[in-house]
Amino acid sequence: MALYNYDKGIILALPILFFIFFFIIPDQFIPYYTIMMSLIIIYELVMYSHRHIFGITGIQYLSIPSIMFMTFTLFIALPSIYITGISEHPAKTPYFISIAAFYILFPMGLFAGNFIRRFDKSKILLLKESIKKSKYDHHYYELLIVLFSVSIVILIIYLLRVDMIPLFELIRNPGNSEKFFNLREDALKILQMTKLEKYAIHWLRSLFLPMGIIGSLFLTKLYPIRKYKLLFITFLSIGIFVNTLTLEKSPLATIFLIIVAFFFLQSKKLSLWKIVSMLLVVLSGPILITYFIFYGREDIFRFIYITYFERLIIIPSQVLFYYFEYFPEKHDFLLGRSSQLFSWISQFGTFPVANYVAKIWWQDPFTTGSANANYLGNFWADFGYLGTLLSTPVIGFVSYLFYWKLLDVSNYSMNIVYVIISTVTLPVFTFGFFSSNFSVLFFTRGLFILLFLMFWLKKHGLTDSD
Repeated sequence: MALYNYDKGIILALPILFFIFFFIIPDQFIPYYTIMMSLIIIYELVMYSHRHIFGITGIQYLSIPSIMFMTFTLFIALPSIYITGISEHPAKTPYFISIAAFYILFPMGLFAGNFIRRFDKSKILLLKESIKKSKYDHHYYELLIVLFSVSIVILIIYLLRVDMIPLFELIRNPGNSEKFFNLREDALKILQMTKLEKYAIHWLRSLFLPMGIIGSLFLTKLYPIRKYKLLFITFLSIGIFVNTLTLEKSPLATIFLIIVAFFFLQSKKLSLWKIVSMLLVVLSGPILITYFIFYGREDIFRFIYITYFERLIIIPSQVLFYYFEYFPEKHDFLLGRSSQLFSWISQFGTFPVANYVAKIWWQDPFTTGSANANYLGNFWADFGYLGTLLSTPVIGFVSYLFYWKLLDVSNYSMNIVYVIISTVTLPVFTFGFFSSNFSVLFFTRGLFILLFLMFWLKKHGLTDSD
């Protein structure tokens, strides 16, 4: 199967696109546009020799550093040109510098990781092959059964804790958007549960059920056995049900995204039509939820279009700007209190930074709204420049080692281990990366569980491919 050199095309196309838009965009955006585009081009040139892992080419087999680069560029960096250009607040300077520095500091972290644990260039091209069988696949079926049992237990615990399920209320009475907004908060964010139970619910939605769906789909595609098909249908049905319960959009989009990613790994071919088709499939579930929440509104289709355009293209970068605007102007730097990674050191505990930003932005102190930001927001709120400039190379370093471990465990093969972990982490490093702190991704989304799993599989020799 051919492996396309997308980075070569990007390097040739970017200068042309740069000059075309240079003469089109308003003057107020030109300085920021020039700097950001130059840094992106430099990143591509510097990373060209490592494009199979760090460049656009790596997207063909869901390389984690490649996904992070693409996500940051599309949802944070490019929109930041507009956000910076229209703002007159002095916070736009540290905001833009912190974002632009990503293209210098993130590669430093990647190269540092590669210095410690080098990926095998001679083996990386093995990932261009189709998904393949392993002599241990039947063991993974047994593990999936265990995972299914754990998932059912967590679901039962949740159903016993929640008083009113938003999905059922939506079915009975569509169109009451304010009611469903409050129900969504009651159904999870402010639900009275222990911390471990809340973590378990998050792991169920973003990790356990997606792993079950992809693992059983993998077995179904390679082995025409009835029990594998039944397991896939069961996991998929429960996954859609659970990830729709609270009427949040991203959990449902996660289900569609990982399935799309699975079939993408089979073809590894990108085209405009395929990109549009995949985008429509991924957004179909969330759009359907939005339609019924606002059912009866006269301009509902225009409203949905504007809402999703802003939520995906503008808000991730815009809400990040508010973190730079509010800290330290409206509140002193938090010195690590924005996440549980450091807040245990402080006697004051964790500071609900997303709620604080929402309180000012949305005038609502009880919800995070859309005020969850990319990792730069939290590290700026904690430590200012020190936080943003030190965290970026560390994140590059950690993400590289995580992906290197996946390559090592899967033996650079498109086997069940690689397919499950690469597809399940795709929503984490796309939806999660542009709207969550990195510590949230690692703990709440369960990346540390996957890391532990990879070490366990390696230790017990369940990773060799035929």
